[in-house]
Amino acid sequence: MHIRIISLISLFCLLSILVDAQNLRISLKGDSTIVGKKIRLSIFEDNISYLEKEIDSLTIEDSVSYFNETIEETSLMSIKIDAFSYNFLAKKGATYSMRILPFNFSISDSVNTLFYKIPLPIVIEENSDNNLNSNIFIIDSIIEDRVVRLKNIRGLRNRKAIDSLKAEVFAFANKIEDSYIKDYAIYSIGQMEYFSNGENEKQLKKELFYNKPILYHNLAYMDCFEAIFGSYFSMGNRAISHYYLDNLLVETNYFALIDSLGRDTILRNEVFRELVFLRGMKELYANSLYEPMYIDAMLEKFIYQTKFSEHRKIAKNLLYFYSQRRHFGIKASEFSLKDIYNNYITLDKYKGKKLILSFVKLKEPSSLRELNMLYSIKDSLQNDIEFLTISCDNTLDALYNFLVNSKVGTRYKWDFAYFDNKWEILKKYNVIVFPTFLIIDEKGNIISNPIRKPSEGSLLPFVEKKHINLQTK
Repeated sequence: MHIRIISLISLFCLLSILVDAQNLRISLKGDSTIVGKKIRLSIFEDNISYLEKEIDSLTIEDSVSYFNETIEETSLMSIKIDAFSYNFLAKKGATYSMRILPFNFSISDSVNTLFYKIPLPIVIEENSDNNLNSNIFIIDSIIEDRVVRLKNIRGLRNRKAIDSLKAEVFAFANKIEDSYIKDYAIYSIGQMEYFSNGENEKQLKKELFYNKPILYHNLAYMDCFEAIFGSYFSMGNRAISHYYLDNLLVETNYFALIDSLGRDTILRNEVFRELVFLRGMKELYANSLYEPMYIDAMLEKFIYQTKFSEHRKIAKNLLYFYSQRRHFGIKASEFSLKDIYNNYITLDKYKGKKLILSFVKLKEPSSLRELNMLYSIKDSLQNDIEFLTISCDNTLDALYNFLVNSKVGTRYKWDFAYFDNKWEILKKYNVIVFPTFLIIDEKGNIISNPIRKPSEGSLLPFVEKKHINLQTK
């Protein structure tokens, strides 16, 4: 009897652990156009780096699909099909029933959907999060409507206008028993007050941030923080001059920089000061006047010194996010793709030689023109250069027809592979236009990404000397 009771208790504990482990449940419905499509679910790791991480994916086999996931806090998430995405706020422990509305996915044949972002039409039909997303939408709409009617946010300098907006937003937010919504209202209004100069700036900063809890996962809090402290380093401040900041970076003197930030009264709180430091490093990454390796060194020292796990995560995310967006000197992202003969192609095949990697759409004239240029100069290039072209068309048939059934395809004597709707590869290589070309060195590191098109002379430095001599005689 005792053994049975112990077994039942153990089973109950195991089930409780499993239920808690999968604290987010999403069901997706749609019509027949989504069957066979791959759905990818991503989470934004934090609200400073906005590093997006894919946490799950599945291929739709019928009209309803399910995700069961684990998230630590209420988080911004994204559902993606092909190059289309839908962002929403997911609450820990919540269940969402969503519907993908009828959509023409083949629009990517005529529109560059990597550059022109077209949202995936999804609606939340049912939820257990107290209508979090729709309530946020209502608050945003109230503020946006008021700003539009005033035609200029500066019109909110009128104290009466500010008070009226506050009253309307808080009247709505206070009806909802949800701390996230109440905080969202406070910091949404705070951001409006900051932009409108309707309050004393120093006093407003103190009211919003001085010795207040840091709401890392509240979008309005982080947007307000961004508005006020997003240009803290580049616009100058009383704590650190531009000249002093330059010296600290070159010397990678992390401790002096943190101590200097502490001169600002608002930043005397250690936790908040570190948050401003992290946002400052992101700010410097975006400024071409600062050398990334110095910023990297500062963040690496920060990771070693900080006591706060959330800050350590943000710092690591910033390092990774910006390393992936550098134009040279980083290891090329690995991939495994198939050619039209079902052979796998990886970067290992080209180790020991330089590789001209190109991403094309075979239905676009600009891609075909550059492929033709590659063909015309290939025999003139140095022997240690290889080509790999990745077709990013909707189907493998486009690549097969180009290489086998067209009049010109058979002359291209280098490797072609199909990207197989692996959109993450395009993201890792920063591909947003077609064609895109880049060069990878003999060790698999990126020399330059992107390079100019071959028709613009990007490959002339790799033409063998004997060909140059023939042309000059």
